[in-house]
Amino acid sequence: MFNKGLLTPNSLAMLSDDKLDTVRRNIMDGQCVWKSLQRKPHDEFKENFDYYVKNNKGFTLSHIDQFPHKEIIVGCHHYLDGLMIKYGRENLQVLEHDYTYYKRLDPDRNFSTVGNLQPNGALVIATPFPGYLGVHPEFNDILKEATEKNIDIHLDGAWLSCSTGLDIDLSTSCIKSIGISMSKGYHASWNRIGLRYTRSEDLVDPITIYDRSQMCPWTTAAAGILLLDNVPIDYMWDTYGDRYYQLVKHFDLEVGNILFSAYGKDRIIYSLKDLLLA
Repeated sequence: MFNKGLLTPNSLAMLSDDKLDTVRRNIMDGQCVWKSLQRKPHDEFKENFDYYVKNNKGFTLSHIDQFPHKEIIVGCHHYLDGLMIKYGRENLQVLEHDYTYYKRLDPDRNFSTVGNLQPNGALVIATPFPGYLGVHPEFNDILKEATEKNIDIHLDGAWLSCSTGLDIDLSTSCIKSIGISMSKGYHASWNRIGLRYTRSEDLVDPITIYDRSQMCPWTTAAAGILLLDNVPIDYMWDTYGDRYYQLVKHFDLEVGNILFSAYGKDRIIYSLKDLLLA
């Protein structure tokens, strides 16, 4: 029924298909055009993306209303770079098995460990966490320790747009921001854009300065609007969700919260991208 040769170990590859490729081509070729002449695309993108964040079926961010400041990011890389500028690259705490970007920046980085976080600093954590295909299993312990030690928590939501079954409570006061982009769920690395939500405003924060000056290119914001207009809000899981669960059952895998992959009994992450498209 399914070709096991397409089950790829140690991979979390993104999925694209004919529809997403067609939308991309139509936007880049000018066949699909943002036509509003009354507003700047930055404002419209913020409204449309915020609607997506609050109305999709894949993930719920409880108490997102406690984060009233919404600023454009050019993908979650921009969000992470802003944190490293704000806190210092060496000072920003990161857990092992988080995004490989941190290790590329600093091959000798010593990763932080739960229970031994440094007080009065900051920790960034991917949520969902790619190494676990869902929320970090010690997430609540991390928040408790951060509250006790006065640590700012920042959530990297790069994988939220291709996730399902997640309800993340943002009410704990140590959570200071969350960055969310379209790249994973829309196969939109060609037009990285998203929003950062923050609990409080910092006028000397690099992303705040960037956003207030509307430094994000108009074309990037307009393309983001067109992606949201032309791809249904829950397209990935609505299209491939049933097949995902069939694959998990067929290969005796463990269900994850990220569409593209699942855990094997050997604790290896297997990419389902090619099987989903087969």
